[in-house]
Amino acid sequence: MPNASHDPVRSGAGRPLVYFIVGEPSGDQIGGHLIHALKRQTGDGVDFGGIGGPAMAEAGLDSLFSIDLFSVMGLDYLPRLRTILARMKQLERDVARRRPDCVITIDAQALSGHMGRRLARRGETLVQYVAPTVWAWRPGRAKVVAGRLTHLLSIFPFEAPWFEPHGLPVTFVGHPAAEPDPPDPANVARFRRRHSGEGASPVLCLLPGSRRKEVRRLLPVYRATIERLKSAGLAPVCLMPTVASIRDLASALTADWPAPLVALPADATRYLAFAAADAALAASGTVTVELAFAGTPAVVTYKLPRLEGRLARLLVNSPYASAVNFAAGEEIMPECLLEQCRPDTIADALAPLLRDPALRQAQAARIRAVAQTLSVPGRKPSAIAAETILRIIRERAQR
Repeated sequence: MPNASHDPVRSGAGRPLVYFIVGEPSGDQIGGHLIHALKRQTGDGVDFGGIGGPAMAEAGLDSLFSIDLFSVMGLDYLPRLRTILARMKQLERDVARRRPDCVITIDAQALSGHMGRRLARRGETLVQYVAPTVWAWRPGRAKVVAGRLTHLLSIFPFEAPWFEPHGLPVTFVGHPAAEPDPPDPANVARFRRRHSGEGASPVLCLLPGSRRKEVRRLLPVYRATIERLKSAGLAPVCLMPTVASIRDLASALTADWPAPLVALPADATRYLAFAAADAALAASGTVTVELAFAGTPAVVTYKLPRLEGRLARLLVNSPYASAVNFAAGEEIMPECLLEQCRPDTIADALAPLLRDPALRQAQAARIRAVAQTLSVPGRKPSAIAAETILRIIRERAQR
């Protein structure tokens, strides 16, 4: 593991500098909570640098540049590769100039891995928040990751055994979905009435992802699914919380939507929308765990071009795309993936949830039970993460 050889340079008297490398909206949310927790635990005695999004900016980070460039997936990196590499080099130079006490990489595994390799060679103290999903694909990565990191902050309780045998200390902090407090039931009821009225139509939360390519692939499938549901006598009111980076695209793709649709800013309303919905149609990813914490029944979707889908099948060694199903060891949330991500299969999985309150309640109870295993009782993930980071900084400063 890397061992920083330089004395930490403080940006103020006795103030450590924590440097963030964050490349996507989900990591930005985690980083925002972490900055607030570090401030609380030090009496605002920490300085911050690096890159992050709007949540981290609100918390006090002055990002070196916009992270929108990194919000791409799969082979979509290729057209931007030269610009991405230039930005990574800029990050490396900034770290060398500022000499932080600790570098925190959050999720965004391609970015975190590339920067981690370069910074580990410099002897930086590296903490990764959100482990690579070695339990789902390419388990051999665990040894490589362990060789460059100082510490790993994991969000799933089953991850430590993949990394600890390779000498990497792991702290389970809990899933980021455990961070926000549940919305007040009275506020949820008002929210539902305001956006869906008093009618008997079911309320469906649409969550097509946070990357533009993902949204382009899924929203047309969602549209055709809604048309099928409507033909079957189910015309749901659709709530669609979206992050700022895909809001314009989502708006264009949902023009003339076949059912009532309310577009919402995700940062202010997503948890109210989860709680107000009867069910959700969601892209595979972090949001499926957020839905589990909210107790919102869901159907999970994921779509790739045919060649990328074939490659994914060769690489993935998990029977489930959703971490909720993986943690449960069974398919609680129905999954419609790759060639099964079609309007007919999705509608067949979703219609029973929209029609049958008992079925919704049964799935809600099961996913809530899984969610309880993904948090540390009585603790916020950001608080545990901040404690761990500050301890690492103290220990390494004493060497």
